[in-house]
Amino acid sequence: MPFDVVIGRNESDKKKFGSKGTILLGKTYVKMGQTTSMSNPIYMDVIRSHVVFVVGKRGGGKSYSAGVIAEGMIDLPDEVSKNLSIIMLDTMGIYWTMKYGNEKDSDLLEMWGLKPKGLEKIKIFAPIGYYDKAKEDGIPVDEKFAIKASELSGEDWRLAFGLEPSNPVSILIEKTLGDLAENKIYQYDIDHMIEAMQKDDSFENNTKNEAINRLKVAKRWGLFAEEGTKIDVLIEGGKVSVLDVSAYATEEGGWGVKSLVIGLIANKIFIERMISRKLEEIEAIKTGYSYFQLEEETREEQKPLIWFIIDEAHEMLPAEGKTAATDALVTILREGRQPGLSLLLITQQPGKIHSDVMTQSDIVLAHRLTARRDVDALNSMMQSYLGETLTGYLNMLPGEKGAAIVLDDNSERLFPMRVRPRFTWHGGEAPTALKYKRSQHLGLD
Repeated sequence: MPFDVVIGRNESDKKKFGSKGTILLGKTYVKMGQTTSMSNPIYMDVIRSHVVFVVGKRGGGKSYSAGVIAEGMIDLPDEVSKNLSIIMLDTMGIYWTMKYGNEKDSDLLEMWGLKPKGLEKIKIFAPIGYYDKAKEDGIPVDEKFAIKASELSGEDWRLAFGLEPSNPVSILIEKTLGDLAENKIYQYDIDHMIEAMQKDDSFENNTKNEAINRLKVAKRWGLFAEEGTKIDVLIEGGKVSVLDVSAYATEEGGWGVKSLVIGLIANKIFIERMISRKLEEIEAIKTGYSYFQLEEETREEQKPLIWFIIDEAHEMLPAEGKTAATDALVTILREGRQPGLSLLLITQQPGKIHSDVMTQSDIVLAHRLTARRDVDALNSMMQSYLGETLTGYLNMLPGEKGAAIVLDDNSERLFPMRVRPRFTWHGGEAPTALKYKRSQHLGLD
């Protein structure tokens, strides 16, 4: 008799909530002789804080799986989904398609008892300097996204520009920000910074010119505005906020800009959730309620728990060195559980990611890997309770799209599985030179 597998949930929560607050991730594989078939449904807990690590080689289904998890959370009953907010950093410009139903895989969806449908509760943000261009290109962006230059520290600028701390330009930027603060100028833009540098006689002209030129390049990022985007706009219960930063793929300092954006947002959200959590604890003490109390109403509306989904995570959290996002993300990795912050990190190079990702992840979804360095990295993470190497488990998987192994650190168990098909359109599928009929396409990508 098939039974449901629930990952990421302890026995106490299973008794308290049952299957409520879980999403269908896929189905387990079972092997009978030479035949491998799908069996038990696998559900994933989303009402507690988690660090989910999704890995696999290029085209292996990583971004697809992240989309499955995101749409699953928003598709939960309102009583649960309203307590969850999802923020996706879209580095490749593929998640805006979640607004549309996955009609191309309608046959496959039917086999799973699902139907194509687009997400209504999704909002696409584009950098203010690229918003109009995206509209002209027919991309359904909803709002502009911007940050204030005055919100950046000297280290933020240094890391965004890829400079060493001892670089004269780094020192000049730090001094400029200090001078502005000393003169009680707390709301300033890049032009104010340039003007202050031009008046500074304590640095050589070459250093000043280089710093000013870098700031002029930053102005062309189309990211800064007098009024930055309020963090509350991004955090909405029961909704997905997609920050499309794919415009920086070919921009000078592209990954530095993306790291800058995610670092600022992650830091703001951590502070916001820490404050909210204190207020929630006070209310919980008064009423004796649990955050996801599904039968009783609480006295006041609670702010949602937040899921951060980041693609190409090794670029933000490198194994060596740091980016403008590293400190904020490491803080969430280590301390995000208490304030209710979850991370879903996606990478095709687990061997090049920060060690804290390995030690803090409690759910690992691994599609096929081929590079020895990446396989070894995951092996070292799982070796305490695997009967054999990760390579052995991966080699036993069928060759079909969506095949993966999922590791649940909570139960210290591993399951071979196939990720369910998405009911929203997947924008990350590789193009093909041949056209084909929809009825013939039953794969995942």
